[in-house]
Amino acid sequence: MRPKDRENWRYSTGSDNPIDIEERVMFSLLPKLKKGKLLDVGCGVGTVSSELQKQGFEVYGIDFSSVAIEKAKEKGINAIECDVDKDGIPFEDNYFDVVWAGDVIEHVFDPIFLLKEMSRVIKPTGKVLLTTPNDFNLKKRISIFISGRSLQSDIYRELGQCKHHTMFSLELLEYMLEQAGLTFYSIHSIIKIPKLNRKKYCKIKTLGALFGSVFIVEVNNKGLSNFNYAAKNIS
Repeated sequence: MRPKDRENWRYSTGSDNPIDIEERVMFSLLPKLKKGKLLDVGCGVGTVSSELQKQGFEVYGIDFSSVAIEKAKEKGINAIECDVDKDGIPFEDNYFDVVWAGDVIEHVFDPIFLLKEMSRVIKPTGKVLLTTPNDFNLKKRISIFISGRSLQSDIYRELGQCKHHTMFSLELLEYMLEQAGLTFYSIHSIIKIPKLNRKKYCKIKTLGALFGSVFIVEVNNKGLSNFNYAAKNIS
């Protein structure tokens, strides 16, 4: 099954894009006063886009699933079907105040190209917010060492293909951000605590690299970060 067909099938059977702790952290990092235009890259059925719209942003969404785009439009989102690997981001330079990309860059074939596209469409005073899985935390490293199994083994047995085309470590994520010209960034993490069945926001980069399940990236073209605010308000 081709990736686009898979996603169309998934969304047609009721799959959603739920709001979890990483999205709540990203919400806390949004501009508080000036709202402006926001692009949701990989908007899916528009769950997050709808919340962003409620917060006062003029929201645009792009996704390669035609089914997801129709569902997003039903929610009132200005959504466009778009394959960013082939076409990039279909907007002019310096168009958006915020670019939001939750769990997207691991799905595309050329993450550096997509990051460069985000850099191109963001205003000089704008902000990029994105998340991506940490595929080389300590738990996964130990699992690879002991089992000898690829990180992709289970998903190939389940779907016959891997949805994540890039497996991110902290080092690779930083390299790609810098290659794309997104140099004023902060990276924090979400850590899963299995015995407590909880997720915790972590602002210490080294701890996040070792134990985090998800990286959260904030890029400010002005070089200013709101992560200290987020750390006080997300548990």
